[in-house]
Amino acid sequence: MLACSFAAAVAAFAVSRSAPTPLGLDETHFWDFSFILAPVSILVFASAVRFAWGGDAADRPSTLASVGSTIRDWLPFLVFLLTYETFSTEIWKPILGADRDAGLLRLDRRLFGETPALLLQRFVTPGLSNAMAAFYFLHLVLPPVLALLLYRKRRELFREFLLAVVLAGCLGSVGYVIVPATGPAVAFPHLFAVPLSGGLYDPVTRILDVARAPRDVFPSLHVGISTLVLWYGFRRSRATGLVLLPLVLGNWASTLYLRYHYLVDVFAGWLTAALAVALAGGLLAFENRWRSRAQAPSVEP
Repeated sequence: MLACSFAAAVAAFAVSRSAPTPLGLDETHFWDFSFILAPVSILVFASAVRFAWGGDAADRPSTLASVGSTIRDWLPFLVFLLTYETFSTEIWKPILGADRDAGLLRLDRRLFGETPALLLQRFVTPGLSNAMAAFYFLHLVLPPVLALLLYRKRRELFREFLLAVVLAGCLGSVGYVIVPATGPAVAFPHLFAVPLSGGLYDPVTRILDVARAPRDVFPSLHVGISTLVLWYGFRRSRATGLVLLPLVLGNWASTLYLRYHYLVDVFAGWLTAALAVALAGGLLAFENRWRSRAQAPSVEP
């Protein structure tokens, strides 16, 4: 699965090479991929520095192994991000059908009376828009922060968390292919009478809109990944979960207020997170059983 995801990312780079800008990427995709690769480059650089200053030469083989282990442990984040960003390229265009926004809007109206993005415009103010933009931005902050906390002292839980993130990304990618959609703001701008604006809202959403894939609506991985953050935060400790709770709730609300998602996308995001947790736990349990049997001493008759 990881190999397939990485291959898709490499193919995306190949497709983008026809553009006449740095690294063969058009300007949007160039900065998009740079934004993603920057934290990974920092991690690799930090590991290299640690190796270079690791002490005696006799200690370096083990230090080099530690560097490799660190890169391997964090690789799922890179795989997830690169796989997501392939939806910003032309690689999926041949298999994507027509946008399904009209169907998602009808489903929201049938189930809930109206899509929340329209109902929430009565509460729009510049201050609230600034706050929602900040909450929305947290989807780039909370997952790596929690991962670092788990990596320090709860390595097994860290592995499960990252595996759940990758699995949620795989499930979400399937949804993007089957149900491509752009979201209420892009698909139905004429329905919104109150514009969103604010001193913080404008620059933050410009940055985020560059990094977002254009048809990443159903399911909402924004909601799915933040749900994983909340779940594994509570599994780390009750205090961690309680600190994360208002941030994640604000993150969920921001996806609707900022008109990126329909409510059915949110429910699909929760379902995606639940499936990812179940699959990650099951796969790691199977791995542990397999290793226990492989390491058990054989009993000769």
